Amino acid sequence: MLSHLILGFLRDGQARHGYELITEYKARSGNQVSAGNFYRELAHLASERLVQTGVNPPDADARRIPYQITERGRQTFDEWVISPSRDDGDLSSWLLFIDRVPHETRDRLLDRWQDDLWLRSKALARAREDALLVQGTRQETGRYNPLASLISRRLKQVTADLEFLKEFRSELLTWFAAGQRSSVAVEGVRETGRSAKGSPRK
Repeated sequence: MLSHLILGFLRDGQARHGYELITEYKARSGNQVSAGNFYRELAHLASERLVQTGVNPPDADARRIPYQITERGRQTFDEWVISPSRDDGDLSSWLLFIDRVPHETRDRLLDRWQDDLWLRSKALARAREDALLVQGTRQETGRYNPLASLISRRLKQVTADLEFLKEFRSELLTWFAAGQRSSVAVEGVRETGRSAKGSPRK
């Protein structure tokens, strides 16, 4: 998970040191991350030639080593961002970079995620019914059996994810529509400026 996050933050080609990357991760995700784990992952990415270390300016803190993505790292990130795994942690990381995913690919991946969650919710609902049935037929009234309750908890989590995904897709459409209107407005201002400059004086 961390490897794709780091590559995503470096994808623009700008060099950043570890502390900058950790700060950006916290700001964008709202999550805390172990600095030790983060730097270990940076070292691993460097050993895999997905990132490379740069040189600090003379007046910079020598302890802060800048990192920059390599061409291999760019290819690795670009491949991942259009085909993330269905692991919850991987999908959470992917959401941080969803604005970089082509429209058709984004919709396909979100559809697939939604289908997976729906199927999982149906399977959990059946499993809960089976657990309650077994619990009722065993007549173990004096014995605590948490299975049905634990399945209910997982079912509620999946249901919450489905609701989140529905709201997220709606917000995403609004966000992209606003971005397109803004682009059109900026282009209109440019065109007006060009027309004004190109108008002959009378």
